Amino acid sequence: MEETDLTLDRIDRRLIACLIEDASLNNAELAERVGLTAAPLSRRLARLYASGIIRQTIVIDPPKVGLGLQAFVEITLDRTTPQVGERFIEHVGKLAEVIEIHAVAGDFDFLLKISVRDMADYKRLIWQEFDRLAEIKTIRSTMVFDSPKISHGYLP
Repeated sequence: MEETDLTLDRIDRRLIACLIEDASLNNAELAERVGLTAAPLSRRLARLYASGIIRQTIVIDPPKVGLGLQAFVEITLDRTTPQVGERFIEHVGKLAEVIEIHAVAGDFDFLLKISVRDMADYKRLIWQEFDRLAEIKTIRSTMVFDSPKISHGYLP
């Protein structure tokens, strides 16, 4: 994670808190909630986006679009050289079913979040796509039953 020189004041923090609470707020509603007019609000939002502190994204509810199985997958590579790791990231990063890739320290090298239609789709992904990478030493899966809380950040 990159450090930023941008200092967040009380209004920036309130603005971010409002967006975390309800990202569907329009600029007029945001301006009212943080006590700004439209122009200063737009400048603050532009600064927060440009700095990378906040990012705009779409969050899909997987079951509502036919993706009934989510899993966390622990990957251990045979070798942990930068070239092997970069090749792995490049390959799995192209797979739509891989919705998160985390390089981690510990008992395994990567933690992936996978979203697929069903177990047959998961089997296809593991046996056909992951099998193409000879550098994978072990794959360990944990299926997700439910996700009662999903958050994409908070302000310390």
